[in-house]
Amino acid sequence: MKTVASRDNPAYKALAKLASSAAERRRRGLTVIEGAHLVRACLDAGHPVAQLFLTPAAAEAEAALAGRARAASAVIVELADALFAAVSGVESPTGVIAVVATPAGRPVPPGARFCLALEDLQDPGNVGTLLRSAAAAGVEHVLLSPTCAFAWSPKVLRAGQGAHFAVNIVEGADLAAFVAGFAGTSVALCGEAKASLHDTDLRGPLALLVGNEGAGLSPALERAATVRARIPMPGRAESLNAGVAGSIALFEAVRQRGSDAGAPGKRR
Repeated sequence: MKTVASRDNPAYKALAKLASSAAERRRRGLTVIEGAHLVRACLDAGHPVAQLFLTPAAAEAEAALAGRARAASAVIVELADALFAAVSGVESPTGVIAVVATPAGRPVPPGARFCLALEDLQDPGNVGTLLRSAAAAGVEHVLLSPTCAFAWSPKVLRAGQGAHFAVNIVEGADLAAFVAGFAGTSVALCGEAKASLHDTDLRGPLALLVGNEGAGLSPALERAATVRARIPMPGRAESLNAGVAGSIALFEAVRQRGSDAGAPGKRR
């Protein structure tokens, strides 16, 4: 295991640049994930770790995790506490940071069983929340329009809590083309829709469409969807947070599908 205690060390300088610059992460096709839980989720999914940085205390406490990463050809680096704190994105650093290649999204088949499409969601917390809900609901594919928050940013990764490695994430997706070619039912969540989500059949191949936090879905994508549906709200609130609304819709689909929802044997 290498030990780094100087800010002039090339490995540390490269990590600091990755941790602080979204443009650098995109340019190099690399993602920085922080926390033992996320690193385990990455390894559990069979995704390789390029580098694993640990504080001295974490190197001792997470010896098994370091061993798994090393077995998968990761470079293990022990980083001085002060250096780790300088690159950490959280107030209370966990002592574990990994650098991984950003996974590339796979094409979504027209007959996919369960999809979630996000249009122009700007808040990283909402994107991460919806990825986490999608993974829990058994969604196979999550498509993000080019104007969504970057799915592999540190804030989205923290909100997703490992969901990134449980679903196929397709960024920069042409949602209109996807909906046009989708063989199942596409449901646009819309507060002004006449149909209730609870009365909408969500049991077959399904794509749920969730729009921007303030503006909702674009009129063109709403029109392209098979169905427009609203979430019933008998209370006084005018609208729901996008992350909450999408999560409710996902689990209404789970409720309708019953015991088959998310069953491993049903996935494609």
